[in-house]
Amino acid sequence: MPASANPFDPTQPNLPFVGREVLFARVHQHLTGAPVTQAVLLLGRRRSGRTAFLRALRQRFDESFVWADCGLTPQTTRDETAFWHMAWEAAKHAAAARGLSVHRLPHFPDDKPAADLRVWFAQRGLPELYQLIRPHRRLVWVMDNAEPLADAVQRGDLPTDLGAAVGMLLGTQLGLVLTAHLDAEARMANLAPLTQAESTLRLSAFSSAEVEQLLTHGRGGSESGYALALHRMTGGAPELTLRAAALAHDYARGNYYKTEHLRAITPDLLLWARPGFGLLWDNLTADEQVVMVALAHLHYAQPDKPIAAEQVEAWLTDSEYPLDLTAIFSVLRRLEFFELVDHAHRDVRIRAEVFEQWVRETVRRDHLRRAAPTPPPDSLPSPRTTRLWLIVLGVVVGLLLLLIALGAPSPVTPDPLPTVVLGG
Repeated sequence: MPASANPFDPTQPNLPFVGREVLFARVHQHLTGAPVTQAVLLLGRRRSGRTAFLRALRQRFDESFVWADCGLTPQTTRDETAFWHMAWEAAKHAAAARGLSVHRLPHFPDDKPAADLRVWFAQRGLPELYQLIRPHRRLVWVMDNAEPLADAVQRGDLPTDLGAAVGMLLGTQLGLVLTAHLDAEARMANLAPLTQAESTLRLSAFSSAEVEQLLTHGRGGSESGYALALHRMTGGAPELTLRAAALAHDYARGNYYKTEHLRAITPDLLLWARPGFGLLWDNLTADEQVVMVALAHLHYAQPDKPIAAEQVEAWLTDSEYPLDLTAIFSVLRRLEFFELVDHAHRDVRIRAEVFEQWVRETVRRDHLRRAAPTPPPDSLPSPRTTRLWLIVLGVVVGLLLLLIALGAPSPVTPDPLPTVVLGG
């Protein structure tokens, strides 16, 4: 079947996009409202649709937005001059893509010190670019997967005030959109004040209603409950949901989508998702992993009964990695934040049934081991303490040798030989 025949096939250029209406509105308000010195920061888990959302922004917003893709690589973040050069070339390329003549724009002065480059951007480079694109348009720098920029600041390759310097350039004709993994939120603070909580948005998993909306892009209809079953299967994770919908679409062969199709395509979905699940698993802490293992096995043993945190505690008591209730509730709050579990009304469930199956088949109870504690560095004796212990040890050894010497019997002295006097 050709790729274009499957509306959910991820290899086609125009994938169906659903939901995110609130996020679209907030990004638009940020870019068109009163000038601010902060960027829009979009956070999401791996395969949450960050890049797809950026593509959808271009399709949703009108022609007044000029999108400039900024490639963040080790070369473009090695120093401040390389960063500004990259940003300027991205802006020129975006203007040229609109059919505008960029040959009259000034050349980037890469021989200038970094401090002078900031002034050049503010007083010459950007003003001439704004004149070229006309006052009714706004340039938007787009930095997808912006973690390397924050990391370069942390390493010292880029100055700590880079975020403030970029923010001072933002205004009515210049905006900035960044994306990053949800786990990198703390690292992105290296770009403050460019990144702030009030301008940070999160890409969440699809709701069951959004999954139902996604299915309207299919060939035909679906039986009652199919959308809800698909949502339970994938937990609403965007790329996982899209992949499952594509597999089920091929399996249906033009017929109605049925829940039994989801059961049939589960092995293929697991095979595709296995590498991603492995990366997700490796990024969890040991406590988070054991709680997920407990939930997976408890739900398999009693699929129709609610699972409380106390049952997780009891299940782990029989393993070699017990956790008390306080620790379990702390873990559940983190897992719920990362949209890996649902926790409500004394019932805890792993959101995606296919991930739950992967956990259950991959990790058993007898695999759980608590690592032996490693003594912290400050528990090692200091050099001064070591010298004192060596002195004490030397004294003790000396006293032992002295006691041995005093307690040993005196050696027997042989009688002197008689002296013989020879007479003459």
